Amino acid sequence: MSALPHLNHLIKLLDDESEVVRQAVRQELTVMRRELPQHIEALETPLSADEERLVAQLLEPARRAELEETWMRWRWLEGPDAQLEEGLSQLSAFLNGWKTQSVDLTKRLDALAEEAFAENGRMDAHELAQWLFAPQGGNTRFKGNSKDYYSPSNSNLFWVLDTGVGNPISLCCLYRLLGHRFGIEIEGCNFPGHFLSRVTQREQTWLVDCFNRGRFMLAADVAKHHPAANPGMEDLIREPATTEATLLRILRNLDEAHERLGHLHDRQFMRRLAVKLMED
Repeated sequence: MSALPHLNHLIKLLDDESEVVRQAVRQELTVMRRELPQHIEALETPLSADEERLVAQLLEPARRAELEETWMRWRWLEGPDAQLEEGLSQLSAFLNGWKTQSVDLTKRLDALAEEAFAENGRMDAHELAQWLFAPQGGNTRFKGNSKDYYSPSNSNLFWVLDTGVGNPISLCCLYRLLGHRFGIEIEGCNFPGHFLSRVTQREQTWLVDCFNRGRFMLAADVAKHHPAANPGMEDLIREPATTEATLLRILRNLDEAHERLGHLHDRQFMRRLAVKLMED
């Protein structure tokens, strides 16, 4: 039996005055939430903006509970790149909304890698950074979101892929995960105040500022001459950022972003995910 007639009935009850009815609708939608985007896509009449908002509100508790329950499953995967991609997929899908599944991120990254290969063939780390972040013909595929630097959306890789802007760490993660598809080893550098990428090319270690047009800087020069240089800087640059450190920094960015917006409920949720990461 088609789910569409039942779904049409549920949609009519989204704003019912009875809390009992709304709770029943929430339970029904939660059960079908995996297939819900496809079912809604098949409806003759698209959801209105108010209906979209109501569906999002009803599904939010279940989505939060599910992410808290499954959050650390990235630890089960082998290899830091796979772990990072899984962690980012879960977090980005949650930030992107109820229509998005975590598996969708891998598909989007695969498609971007295919586009890059079709245009330039196999690239090294520098060429890939130029393809992603350097202006070409008046256009830049991805750049730093300097206008809205503290927006929570900057930590959502789906949003970054859609808009072409992000913060330092999301752009570095994009660079790394795309590089992995080209067989290029790209790591993170947990640089204070401004996350960087870290690559070894021609027997030299470079730091890459993905936020600023994919600029390559010799790691040794940064360690000696950067204004934030201190005795521990060389050790920080020498050691790649772990998956745990990268995801924790993203969660802390989201914590700060929600604090700035006054979204205390969202801030508390990000803190719970951070605690799970640190305790596991």
